[in-house]
Amino acid sequence: MKNLETIDRARRVTAAEQYDIGTRFPSVFVKAQGSWMEDVEGRRVLDVTAASGALLLGNRHPAVVEAITRYIAEHGTVFASTLSLPRIELAERLCERYPAGEKAVFSKSGSEATTAAIRMARAASGRDIIVTSGYHGWHDWHLSYLNIGYNPGTRIACYGYNETALRRMLHEFAGEIAAVIVTPEPAWFDEAYYRRVSQLCAEHGVYFIIDEVITAFRYGHRGLNGTGEVPADAITMSKGLGNGHSISAVVGRREILDAYDKAGVAGTYTREVPPMAAALAVLDVTEDGSVHEHTQRMGATLRDGMRDILAAVGIPAFVNGPPMMFDVVVPSEQLSWDIYRAAYDHGAYFEDSGTHMVTAAFGQAEVDHALEAFEKGAREIARITSFDFDALPESRLHQFASEAFGGALHDDEAVLRRIDDTVHAIANRDPALARLLDPSCG
Repeated sequence: MKNLETIDRARRVTAAEQYDIGTRFPSVFVKAQGSWMEDVEGRRVLDVTAASGALLLGNRHPAVVEAITRYIAEHGTVFASTLSLPRIELAERLCERYPAGEKAVFSKSGSEATTAAIRMARAASGRDIIVTSGYHGWHDWHLSYLNIGYNPGTRIACYGYNETALRRMLHEFAGEIAAVIVTPEPAWFDEAYYRRVSQLCAEHGVYFIIDEVITAFRYGHRGLNGTGEVPADAITMSKGLGNGHSISAVVGRREILDAYDKAGVAGTYTREVPPMAAALAVLDVTEDGSVHEHTQRMGATLRDGMRDILAAVGIPAFVNGPPMMFDVVVPSEQLSWDIYRAAYDHGAYFEDSGTHMVTAAFGQAEVDHALEAFEKGAREIARITSFDFDALPESRLHQFASEAFGGALHDDEAVLRRIDDTVHAIANRDPALARLLDPSCG
C-alpha cells in the first residue's frame, strides 16, 4: 500500500481537497506511539504538531489507555442519565484547578464548547451582542473572525485584538454586550494584555470569556486563567484535556453555567463517559507539574534550536511564544510550506502554518530528530532562496497576524476606519432581528 494511492482512494470517497489533502503532507498514518507515527508504507515520522494540539501526553499513554479500557470493560460507555460519577468528579477537579471555575459542563469539541459558552452568556445576561477576537471554531456564528466588523445576523462583533476597538465597543454598547470572548495568542500578546481586557470587561459589567481550547494545558501548567493573573467569568478547554479523546468543557461562574437550560444546550454524547475517565487520568498524571516542567524544557530547546538554525542558514524569522506552543514566522507562507515540506522528507511532520507543539513524549532524542530534519529542510530551501533584508519586515508580522488570527496590531488609518464602520454598523443594526432570534442562540 502506498501513501499517494491511499490518498487518491480517500479523495474519491471522503477527503476534502484543501483541508485533508492540500494543507497536509502526503502520508496516511496507521498507528502512533508517543509522538512517533507510522504511515501505510511503514515510514516513521515524528509529529511536531501534537495532533494539532489534541495530544498532551502523546499517543497511547499507559495511564490514559488503562483508564479508558478499564471504564469500558467494567462500567460501559454512555448511560440513560446525563450524570455520571466521572462527570461529577471531573467538574469538581476542573473547578479546583482554574480560578474561573464554580461549575463545569461538557461537550465533545472546542467548537461546541465556545458555542455553548456564548449561548449561556447570552441567556444569563439577557443581552445579544458578542465581542470576539481569535478563532473559536467552525460554527456559523464565527465565520468572519479575521476582520474587524459586525455581523447583524449572528450579532457578533470582531475587535481583532485591537484595544482601541474594544474600548470603543464597550464604551458605546456595554449594556447590550453579553460577553467578550478571546483566544490567547501567547506569541503575540502577553499576560498584561489579557489582564487589561479582563479589567475593561469588569469595569463595564460585561462577561469575559477566555477561549483556552488550546492554552488550558499549554500556557504553562494551568493555562492563562490558571496563572491566577487573568480573571475570567468563564473559560473553554478541549485540546489536551482527554489526551486526544473527544471532550471539551466550559468552566465558569455559577450564574453563567446555570443558564445551561435556558440556553438550550444539549447533546446525547455530551454524557459519554470514557473520555471523562481519560481526562481524569490526564489530571492525575499532570497534577504535580513535573510533566509540564519536562515538556516545557523540551519545547524550549526545540524553539531556541529552530531560531538558531534559521539564523544560521540566513532565513529571516520571528520565533516567539511559550515552549509548548510557539510560532515561527518566515518571509512568506509559501516559504513556510516549502521548509516544512522539506523537513517532512527527512522524517518530521511540522505544522506548515508555523505554530509548533510538543508532547510530554518528547525527549532529547525527539528534539534532536526534529531539529535535524528542520535544519536539513531549511538549508535545502535557503540554497535556492535569496532575501534582500536581514530581519523580518514589520509588515510581514502584521500580515501573518491578520491572516492567522485576525490580529490588527496597530491603529493605522485602515484599522481606525474599520473600527468606525463597525461602531456605526452596531449602532444602526436592526433591533427587530435580535427579537426574531432567541437571544441565547448563536
